[in-house]
Amino acid sequence: MSTARAIGSPLPRTGFSRTVWYCLIVVLSALVIVPQVWATETGTKDNNKYTGNPDGYVGVGACRDCHSDIVKRYSKTGHPYKIQKVDSGPPSYPANTSPGVPEPPADKSWKDISHVIGGYAWKARFMDKQGYILTGDKNRQYNLPNADLKTEAGWSGYSASAGVRKPYTCGSCHTTGWKASGKDGPHQDGLPGIHGTWFEPGVTCEGCHGPGLAHSNDPEKIAQPFEENCGDCHRRGRVTRIDSNKGLIRHHEQYEDLLASPHRNLKCSACHDPHRSVKYKDGGFKGTKKTCLVCHEKQVVKIHAKDKFECITCHMPRAAKSAVSVKQKFIGGEVPEGDVRAHIFRIKPHPLWNMFSDDGKFVRINDDGHAFLSVEYACLACHTDKDRSWAIEEAGNVHPE
Repeated sequence: MSTARAIGSPLPRTGFSRTVWYCLIVVLSALVIVPQVWATETGTKDNNKYTGNPDGYVGVGACRDCHSDIVKRYSKTGHPYKIQKVDSGPPSYPANTSPGVPEPPADKSWKDISHVIGGYAWKARFMDKQGYILTGDKNRQYNLPNADLKTEAGWSGYSASAGVRKPYTCGSCHTTGWKASGKDGPHQDGLPGIHGTWFEPGVTCEGCHGPGLAHSNDPEKIAQPFEENCGDCHRRGRVTRIDSNKGLIRHHEQYEDLLASPHRNLKCSACHDPHRSVKYKDGGFKGTKKTCLVCHEKQVVKIHAKDKFECITCHMPRAAKSAVSVKQKFIGGEVPEGDVRAHIFRIKPHPLWNMFSDDGKFVRINDDGHAFLSVEYACLACHTDKDRSWAIEEAGNVHPE
């Protein structure tokens, strides 16, 4: 018998009051829209003490018991959804965030998929029922629509050179409590394609703060670490170089960007709230007044037409790519615009400056370890009716001494 009730129809006649029925409806609705990892009971107790795994992980449920507001905010970011287990249907995301991943690859059904990687703001990839990541030259990566670049949702290939699939080894940055194992296992959920195991899927509280069992059971005496470790994942290979491809910085390179910038000594949290997303107007970027203007309060824009521009418009152009990019044509050339902002900040308006190495594989870094944006990215992605000479000449007039 169906328990569904048409909108506007009377509440069932029971011993429950109208208030109780409305509370039940709200609670059940919340359970439907809250993604699985945040609805799972992971903080369990035995004799009034939290229990965890042998490595000291206790689970987001225990964190929620004391830090419910922070967990609620953090649950709306992309980190907890770096990987989701699916069961014959699409993954779920918080309300008013990701439009979601409506369908699997064209040659698959949801019954063929065990997990979805990502899907929160940029792209999603897929794992088969044995835990391998599906690869190929088409229909292997779902790219979400991008309002900034005016691109629609669509499909592209992923890692075609790997063949039809490759093992999942990404757990150190996509899960919490990851233990790499290799092809001989152990494997998460017994799936041979997953070369390791995790405590929780996605980057939950303990993914950044470390195992919390001891703190949960004695919070007044045992403090949980607050040391930033963003650079453990927002990097690629050697931190002394910034990887690039086809005229754009590769994704998760923000830490290398920062180290080659004038802000190398700042913490990420100087500009970001780590418990909020920079997407979907969630407040993850603290805003110009609380960041740039704290130190650069006397640095004003002298061009009246630009006085309402944000600092990041020019100093943090979209010169990096996670999922999609477009070409912006200006007079005499074109420049790619990606879907992630660069964290290099410095601009070098010099006619001979090339932002990238001759082979295009890395951002060019000088002998002092500094990287610089070129005017193509800082200026001409917007000023498409101008040329490079104009940008080089005008760049010095924005902040005249």
